[in-house]
Amino acid sequence: MKTVLITGVGRRLGFFLAHQFVGLGYRVIGQYRSERAELDELRELGVILLQADFSQRDQLLSFVERLPSECESLDVLIHNASLFVSDDPSHSPTEQACFFDAMYAVHMLAPKLINECMYPALHKAKGCVVVMSDIYAQQPHAKFRSYCASKAGLANMLKAYASHWAPEVRVNGIEPGPMLFLEEHDQQHRERVLAQTPLAKEGGIEPVWQTIELLINNEYLTGCSIKVDGGRSLTQW
Repeated sequence: MKTVLITGVGRRLGFFLAHQFVGLGYRVIGQYRSERAELDELRELGVILLQADFSQRDQLLSFVERLPSECESLDVLIHNASLFVSDDPSHSPTEQACFFDAMYAVHMLAPKLINECMYPALHKAKGCVVVMSDIYAQQPHAKFRSYCASKAGLANMLKAYASHWAPEVRVNGIEPGPMLFLEEHDQQHRERVLAQTPLAKEGGIEPVWQTIELLINNEYLTGCSIKVDGGRSLTQW
């Protein structure tokens, strides 16, 4: 049985991916930050769930130390955990430092440590890594400065690992655009985003899943990052 490890399975894309891989017959290991009602549904499907708040150094290190015992062979690793919060200029320097540390921990340190500890398992399976980046990594949004900077670092790290681990392990990424609006997005915001998106529609999760399947199945891809954004990266926002 093939094994996949997915971070951030508690909601939205991660939750959907866990379902998809279960349907394909994978053994699914999922990380989540905090307990949610939806997680019981994953448990009933047989998903192995591990709790860890990656912004907390002790929890991240405990998670990483535990991982190798969960699987000796890893076919797919998906770095999906994310912290999408805007910068607050009213914060004190200390608060800003803590905020940036959290962004760095979730988007860069956690993927780095997970990669290193799971390399033997990935190497054994000739596995692949999929990094969920963001179109903001290349075209940063002024209000999300720390988020964009940490995602840009993740995108750069993707290329470094792709080069370092070839040819045994492939590493690729996806840069989603307006996939699913959040509940707090009002109608004005939605209309503005869609007006800036050439394909003029909310993409949904399915296009991202189709791209993940491509990256898993195409064995001649490594070091690439595919935009799944309806063309929004072609415009300025």
